[in-house]
Amino acid sequence: MTQPPLWPVLDDHGLHKVPLRFYWLLLLLLRPYICWVLVLTLPQAQRDMLTLFYPRQTDFILACVVAAPLLLLIAALSQRKPKGHSGWRHIWRFGRGLMLLVAIPDLILTIVHLPSQVMLDAPWRMLSPVLILVGCLWLLRSRTLKAVFAEWPEPDKTTHKP
Repeated sequence: MTQPPLWPVLDDHGLHKVPLRFYWLLLLLLRPYICWVLVLTLPQAQRDMLTLFYPRQTDFILACVVAAPLLLLIAALSQRKPKGHSGWRHIWRFGRGLMLLVAIPDLILTIVHLPSQVMLDAPWRMLSPVLILVGCLWLLRSRTLKAVFAEWPEPDKTTHKP
């Protein structure tokens, strides 16, 4: 009995599997929304935690506006299945560019808003720009990601309409 090839890894619908790094990068780029949800779940006395990451309210609003197009990408990802709505295919095909369109301004804003003595006061804040830069490079160079965004499942034809 022959073993199936190890590469490419396909999902249940015969499409390239979305790499786990894609989800990690998506979480990184959606951090303003994640922080927002976390703050909303905290008791009223601890809601000032958002100022740790976004000292000024305008920084937070700008970060949310920059990351907003990724919400469309998440919706398209949720429809990437045979019974999903095929209209999302058009957004999915531009997903790599959409992520770059968010990642590059996010990287610039993150670097611009770093405190002047970040290496002395809060070196942990350097992690975010470094990870975003690595994510941008991965978005530009990944052949697997190009294949993932080029595919869309065919509609399920097994269901018959009466």
